[in-house]
Amino acid sequence: MTKIINVNIKKNSYKIIIGSNIIDDIDSLHKKYFGHRAKIVIFDKKLSKSIYLKSLVTKLGKETKCISVPSGEKSKSLNSLNNLYNKLFSNNIDRSTVIYTLGGGVIGDLSGFAAATYMRGIDYVQVPTTLLSQIDSSVGGKTAINSAYGKNLIGAFYQPKLVLIDINTLNSLPKKQMLSGYAEMVKYGLINDVNFFSWLEKNGESILKKDKKALEYAIAICCKAKSKIVAQDEKEKGIRALLNLGHTFGHAFEKISNFKYFTHGEAVSVGIMLAFKFSNELKCCHINDVNRVSMHFKKISLPTHITDLFQKNIKSKDVIKAMKLDKKTVDNIIKLILVKGIGKAFIYDTVEERKLNIFFKNNGFI
Repeated sequence: MTKIINVNIKKNSYKIIIGSNIIDDIDSLHKKYFGHRAKIVIFDKKLSKSIYLKSLVTKLGKETKCISVPSGEKSKSLNSLNNLYNKLFSNNIDRSTVIYTLGGGVIGDLSGFAAATYMRGIDYVQVPTTLLSQIDSSVGGKTAINSAYGKNLIGAFYQPKLVLIDINTLNSLPKKQMLSGYAEMVKYGLINDVNFFSWLEKNGESILKKDKKALEYAIAICCKAKSKIVAQDEKEKGIRALLNLGHTFGHAFEKISNFKYFTHGEAVSVGIMLAFKFSNELKCCHINDVNRVSMHFKKISLPTHITDLFQKNIKSKDVIKAMKLDKKTVDNIIKLILVKGIGKAFIYDTVEERKLNIFFKNNGFI
């Protein structure tokens, strides 16, 4: 059964279509929303032999052009962006063409930023193929590449014209990547929906086993939650920052590791636990909430401690330095998303470095 969610942003509204076999209907969807405009597919190179790429191109028509992008976080770079621009130019792509992005968050972020800036803006459609991108990065119009100074520091808010979520594309997704997406999924419950978190406590294992009914329900819940927040705060000037629960910590870990050794979701998982522990230390939330989240993460096999990610000592000063490069930081003061309990996230903009340093040293850092 197909679900349609409206993202109601002034001047930039669009639909998220969720279901199985969505790619099989891509031709009719293209004609419905774009008429007979030309199309080009930008895809993750590891999907070169994928049945979903083949189906997408076949359904869109033999005149459809394709561009592959190497897998991995390193593709979110100025060099990769420039290569992508050159391929778009060499294929004579103009503003009348619609870009389809097929892959995970890296492809969506890179291609979305290219779409935002190529000829000052070209329409694009997100076709996410990982759980993480389906519930998070494909929705909301955040497009970006990484800098030597940190993750997603070069980018633009540029909304897609359509998001097509085909649950069947998860069939071949490895368990590690399902877990990475699950960390983002559970985030929505921890931010402002305790009932969804309770549902996940009972049904999380069904999600990881790729139960279609559970996936469709949970993906729709996440997309609705994000759409509601984005509609109120498209450019992250207020409550949209809540979606970064665990991310200020997580992005710092990714930067320090040079985006190696663990997934984005694993970094966020540890980041969420640190946010709950720091909230408890500041007497904002009860220890029972910390323990409940930790118990669920362990049951699902998500990391809960920095030593689950790193086998070497990490200096607290290095983490703090990386955190200061976070986009929410203002006047060199770190801003964190903390909690007053499960489903009660809030923006904390008076972080004291001294307290944070002591906190890190009490939690496995040196």
